[in-house]
Amino acid sequence: MKTYSAIKAEIAKLEKQAEALRKAEVAGVVAKIKTAIEAYGLTAADLGFGSGSARPARQTKGKGGKKTSKTVGVAKYRDPKSGKTWTGRGKPPGWIAGVKNRDPYLIDGPAADTAGATPARRSANGTRKAKRASAKRGVRGRRAASPAPLKTPAVQIESGAAAE
Repeated sequence: MKTYSAIKAEIAKLEKQAEALRKAEVAGVVAKIKTAIEAYGLTAADLGFGSGSARPARQTKGKGGKKTSKTVGVAKYRDPKSGKTWTGRGKPPGWIAGVKNRDPYLIDGPAADTAGATPARRSANGTRKAKRASAKRGVRGRRAASPAPLKTPAVQIESGAAAE
C-alpha cells in the first residue's frame, strides 16, 4: 500500500512530465500556425487580434452568472459651463448632484432649445407625489393601458402600413 507522501511525490513527477509534454506540443502547434499565417498572408486583424477586428463586444459575467456588457451609454445631460456630460446612470457628477430639476441640463430635451428660459414642467406620472396619491386611492401596482405603439417609417414600409 502506498503512503500519502509517495502519492504526492508521484503527482509532482507526473505534473513535471505533463508540463514537458505540453511545451513540446505547444511548440509544434505554434510552428503550424506560423506556417499557415505565412501561407495565407493573414494579419492580426484577420485573426481578431488587431484594432479593426470584426469580433463582437466582449461580455463578462457579473454577479449571478448574468452576462453584462461593458458599453458606455449615450450622454443625456451636459454641463453648460464645462461641457462635461453624464448618461443619467450611476452616481451623478458634482455639477448636477444637488440639482432637483435636471431638465435644463438635458442635451436633446425641451430645455436644449431655450437655454436660460424657465424649464418645461414634467408630467406628474412618476413623481413621488403622484405615487403617494395613487397609493391612497388604492391603485397600487396597476398600470394604465398604454396606447398602441407608434410605427416608425421603416416599420411602416416593412409591414405595408405606409400603403394604407
